Amino acid sequence: MKVLAVDDDRVTLLTLERLLSKFGYEPLVAVNGTDALKVFLEHRPKMLITDWMMPEMEGPTVVKTIRAFAESEYTYIVMLTSRQDKDDMMAGMLAGVDEFLTKPIDPDQLRARLRVGKRIMQLQDSLANRVKELEAERQHVKMLQGFLPICSYCKKIRDDENLWSQIEEYISDHQDVQFSHSICPDCYETKVKPMEEAFRAKKLAEQQAAQEA
Repeated sequence: MKVLAVDDDRVTLLTLERLLSKFGYEPLVAVNGTDALKVFLEHRPKMLITDWMMPEMEGPTVVKTIRAFAESEYTYIVMLTSRQDKDDMMAGMLAGVDEFLTKPIDPDQLRARLRVGKRIMQLQDSLANRVKELEAERQHVKMLQGFLPICSYCKKIRDDENLWSQIEEYISDHQDVQFSHSICPDCYETKVKPMEEAFRAKKLAEQQAAQEA
């Protein structure tokens, strides 16, 4: 997983790069906010670790900019800072920061925050993939609703594998639905009622024949 580290202090940046590699991540580095945006747009890392105080563009501005032009693809952002003031923390969160890490960098705390970020990004990817699958299924159903081959005689449905099946079987396989069979009034009058009358007439004839015998 790609992680972009941004800090104008070379020692801190080298430390972050080394730790990220040690923890199994693919590190990307930038020495200021302007370079960070260029690297971000080129590589689209899943996570970002940025310093607060930097020349040209401070950390909160970097975060706001990334949040503005990457709304559809979430990035987990950790802010490096020596600030402990509640108002500063609130300003960072309002800018879009997910987590804070105080300087000097503690490797264990960095690893813990990266693990949380990785877990969140994996869940985000899983959710995005599921949304794509559901959209594909919706489009497929929409297509089938618009064009669905049906036999003119037996009324069987042909699926996308060129197999024919009863309409209730087809719909049950493609939708979360089960069929319970019934008889509509028209079919009762034209199909069922004549059979009932014929059955009663047959029974009556059998009874009369038995009495005459």
